[in-house]
Amino acid sequence: MLIKSLVIMVSLILIGILANYSGKLVEFIKLPSLIGMILLGMFIGPSFLNLVPQSTLNISPYIKDIALVTVLFIGGLGISINQMKQIGRPAVLLSVIPATLEGLTIAFLSMIFLNFTFVQGAILGFIIAAVSPAVLVPSMVDLIKRKVGQDKAIPQMLLVGASADDTVAITLFTTFLGIYMSSTNGQAISIANEIFSIPITIIISIFIGWFLAFFTQKLLKAIKINALRVILAFIICLLIRLVENTFHLKMFNSLLTIMIYGFFLRAFLDDLALKIQDGINIVWKYGKIYLFAFVGMAINPYLVGKFLWIGLAMLIISLTIRSIGVVISLIGTDLSFKEKIFCIIAYLPKATVQSAKAGIPLQMGVIGGEVMQAIAILSVLVTAPIGAIGIKISSSKLLNQGNDYQEIAV
Repeated sequence: MLIKSLVIMVSLILIGILANYSGKLVEFIKLPSLIGMILLGMFIGPSFLNLVPQSTLNISPYIKDIALVTVLFIGGLGISINQMKQIGRPAVLLSVIPATLEGLTIAFLSMIFLNFTFVQGAILGFIIAAVSPAVLVPSMVDLIKRKVGQDKAIPQMLLVGASADDTVAITLFTTFLGIYMSSTNGQAISIANEIFSIPITIIISIFIGWFLAFFTQKLLKAIKINALRVILAFIICLLIRLVENTFHLKMFNSLLTIMIYGFFLRAFLDDLALKIQDGINIVWKYGKIYLFAFVGMAINPYLVGKFLWIGLAMLIISLTIRSIGVVISLIGTDLSFKEKIFCIIAYLPKATVQSAKAGIPLQMGVIGGEVMQAIAILSVLVTAPIGAIGIKISSSKLLNQGNDYQEIAV
């Protein structure tokens, strides 16, 4: 046991060092650091050099969870009440329309190109449909920090929309997977009830986030040492995630709850919440290295070869439909044409959900599961770098910069 723990510790230190320098190397050629970290993970992972001990790979889901918890909490702390009022309606539409349109598009395309049934296609569609919090959230947090796009709270709008977008996509993935499994053993499942659970899940998650913020605000105010505040708030976030991972509650999304918890702490604690955010930023500085490295390790490019061209065709069509969904969601806002283009680019990347869910249909015996896994991984290989590079390059050209913005008083 001691030797196993030592192997894990040493391997994590080496992965951290290598991923950090890989990110810096990629930044040197003006690309986002996460691309270097993902590539490093892919090359040292099982698909290529296979240098990472199995014991370390076994704990990678927990490490990725901690990193995701960190960045979503930071995202929530970065949103003010005034900004939420400004972004409310488009954020709600962004959480539903793009993912739903993309998932259904993939479902129909799968019937044409892969000879899937609609239900099989929808399983694949709603794996792919989720936008990646691992790529989008840290990019938006960075823009908030630099006050880019703050005149219309665009990063905050995308943060909230993407968080709930995952709820919609994962719920529909689970729904159609349940329909498929039920059909194989003769059980019935109500699609209407499953779809109705989506808004209920979002409402419950928002309420729990508010409840926890309301009842922890006094304790956080009473603590005089900021490091202790940071530790307590972070432990609460980890416990929120642990509850979902342990009990698998159907109508509860821990990642959305964590973001909402951060949002309400910002509302209740004002400047004190920003001090907590500064502390959590230190955790994210190291957490992002492992998040993207382990995302890379989950990628198996060999799987995609057979379905490369069919997969690319399906992705081009589905991402086009998704982009139309983003534009529909932004109708009636005061966003300019350039700002809408930025929102389309920001909503492209896939990574975390696809890495986590791609192998589930195959594991559960779904016919065509290996094809679903291949195309889901292809979506990561194509969209993660395009989205990350696109956000980095276009944000300076399409959004108002910090110097042009006077921050709204909260």
